[in-house]
Amino acid sequence: MKASVINKISSYAFTVLMIASAVVLGLFFFVGYDNYITLNGKSVVDPQFTDLLMYWMYALVAAGIVFVILFVIAQFFATLKSNPGRAMNSVIGILLVVALFGGAYALASDAPIRMADNSLFEDKFNLILSDVCIYVQYVLLAVSVLLTVVSLLGVKAKVKA
Repeated sequence: MKASVINKISSYAFTVLMIASAVVLGLFFFVGYDNYITLNGKSVVDPQFTDLLMYWMYALVAAGIVFVILFVIAQFFATLKSNPGRAMNSVIGILLVVALFGGAYALASDAPIRMADNSLFEDKFNLILSDVCIYVQYVLLAVSVLLTVVSLLGVKAKVKA
């Protein structure tokens, strides 16, 4: 396919996703705030389209993950034909990401936590998932700060010279 066709398709897809996201957010923020439920003896607002917003976010994240995996695989095979050494570098990058998530999973704790109402939250899957996400964010933040400092100091330019 030509680059202009791909650009048009991606532009239309982006526009459709942005419009759909705006509609879902509009429904969430502006419709259904007259629903009240009783929670722990208190009357609280129960927005009508919370579930729609959550499912839309799940769908976008899932689609993003699927497309990233598909494009990485396609890029690997395309690069493997022309430059096998460079293709192996992409495999190393993928293995580093897998190692990062594996290490974060190994450090994650499933110990219950006390909530604001003095009850314990004991869902082991969500406790481990949240720990993994937090640890991965810490590592990625540290790496991005380190690489920003290295870039600002011009270390790469001095090494090449």
